[in-house]
Amino acid sequence: MHASAPSRPYLEGKKLNKIEQNKAAKDGLLVGSELEHFARIGWEEVDETDLQLRLKWYGMFWRPKTPGLFMLRLRIPNGVLTSAQLRVVASIVERYGDNGSCDITTRQNLQLRGVVLSDLPDILKRLKLAGLSTIQSGFDNPRNVTGNPLAGIDPHEIVDTRPYTQALNDFLTNNAEGNSDYSNLPRKWNTAVAGSKDNFLLHNDIVFHPVELNGELGFGVWIGGILSSQMNAYALPLNAWVKPDQLCAITDAVISIWRDNGERDKRPKGRFRLYLDQVGLEPFRAMVEERFGPLTPDPGSTFDVEPRSHYGIHPQKQHGLHFAGLHVPVGRLKAEDLHDLASVSLEHGCGEVRFTEDQNVILPGIPTDHLDALAADPLLQRFPLTPGSVAAGTVSCTGSTYCGFALTNTKDQALQVARALDAELDLPEELKIHWTGCPNSCGQAYMGAIGLTGTKAKNANGAMGEGYTLTLGGSQGADPQIGSIAEKAIPAEQIQSVLRQVLIERFGARPRH
Repeated sequence: MHASAPSRPYLEGKKLNKIEQNKAAKDGLLVGSELEHFARIGWEEVDETDLQLRLKWYGMFWRPKTPGLFMLRLRIPNGVLTSAQLRVVASIVERYGDNGSCDITTRQNLQLRGVVLSDLPDILKRLKLAGLSTIQSGFDNPRNVTGNPLAGIDPHEIVDTRPYTQALNDFLTNNAEGNSDYSNLPRKWNTAVAGSKDNFLLHNDIVFHPVELNGELGFGVWIGGILSSQMNAYALPLNAWVKPDQLCAITDAVISIWRDNGERDKRPKGRFRLYLDQVGLEPFRAMVEERFGPLTPDPGSTFDVEPRSHYGIHPQKQHGLHFAGLHVPVGRLKAEDLHDLASVSLEHGCGEVRFTEDQNVILPGIPTDHLDALAADPLLQRFPLTPGSVAAGTVSCTGSTYCGFALTNTKDQALQVARALDAELDLPEELKIHWTGCPNSCGQAYMGAIGLTGTKAKNANGAMGEGYTLTLGGSQGADPQIGSIAEKAIPAEQIQSVLRQVLIERFGARPRH
């Protein structure tokens, strides 16, 4: 790894908050050489800043709610895993018995729960052998690169995103060895590549949309998507078209301008979009040209179709093959689930499993003569092809069970409410309902037709407890919208009845009885 801290000329003369001072004092990547030592001495003896901050550069998250039991976040470009890789993940989760579990995230990757620090060196070695990594998956680093979950099998795709998501991932992480050029950003950075007209990814810091110019396929560049406590907004067009081999170069130009000039004193103002708005889109474009060279105007990126539902059985672009979209309730998986998914993908598919931003699973490569056997597989009792309409669109962050920021137990509440409302109501179509435990919006509340953001609220007895802010009107597709606040401080125990009313009055739901 890195023998010494890299030079940081962009920090000179800047006012740095406490976190930035800690980042400047020692690059997070440097703890890579100390992981064996940390494992030997135990988490109680590790320097507090290394423990709670720098370990995140290796995907390892200290959780005060579960002392000694960490969360480990993987990098899975485009959300694609082989069955063999899935079994490695399953075996890690398996180590921790009742404490072990695994969550599919809204960035198409996995978070493992219950991991202990003494196991980390061995886990990282096993992951590396399997072609997996956790490097720079947390804190002020470039996060998992997302793409079309149907890449390469999508009958409607314009381009297969997998080569581009992998190239960007390798570039941003130095082939999973750690990239000090991007290991000290002002805040996190999200990258995405669209492959079809319905791949909606405008919540990312940089998004590439496939589009032809003079008969040549390239990508339109959009920048500045943000979902946060400070601001919620979709990305803006940079009015730039780049060739397929220029994705890394344009990403470098955009990210390095922000790295060198972004806010490092007031942390809430550190996100890229807030810097972009401060500078202005056109002046920023001129700055990009200074680093990248002359920009070709974007002929008009295409993402003008309502996102498809992946649930059920669908034909692939390959003749005689199908993919199956399975519903994983709020994205939570146990070791047994991971093993079973690996087995089913081998038995009926091509030995591959894919994760979606909606926290669900796609099994590709299923021949026609296997469809009946797949439909009869016991796994589909747990993870159905056709979930209820409320459950189908429900997305949830980790919630307060594991996350210290969360103000509400989103996972359990979302699951309970979805089951109850699907039993009570007949909803005409799947609806995006996003739950997030705090204003940081990991659950992307403002993107949902219905969004719920954790807060504090007075219950019927006048005591403060868990509550939610309700947002309505978020949408994706031809005319994308950010949701607007409809009601604040709804007590958690009233959420089911409030949602029931909203679904009937606003979205055409009908009582079943």
